[in-house]
Amino acid sequence: GINPVTGYGSGLMQVDSQHFNELARYGIKPEHLTTDPCMNIYTGAYYLAIAFKKWGVTWEAVGAYNAGFRKTERQNQRRLAYA
Repeated sequence: GINPVTGYGSGLMQVDSQHFNELARYGIKPEHLTTDPCMNIYTGAYYLAIAFKKWGVTWEAVGAYNAGFRKTERQNQRRLAYA
C-alpha cells in the first residue's frame, strides 16, 4: 500500500518504507520484505512489539502500527481511526 506521507508498505505486514534505513543496519533489504514472508512477518511483529511496549497491548498500539508512533494530537486521532 502507498502511504502518502512516508512512502509505501511492503509485504504481508505492510512494513513501511520509512523503516528501510534502520532495517538495512540489520542486513534486511526491502526485497527481503516482499520475497520472504517469514522475514516480513517477523519484521512487522518487531514494530508491533515496539507499539505494545509504548502503549500497552491496546487498540491504540495496533493503530500506532499503521498511523505512526509520534505522540501528537493528530497522530492520536489517526491511531483511533485505524484501531
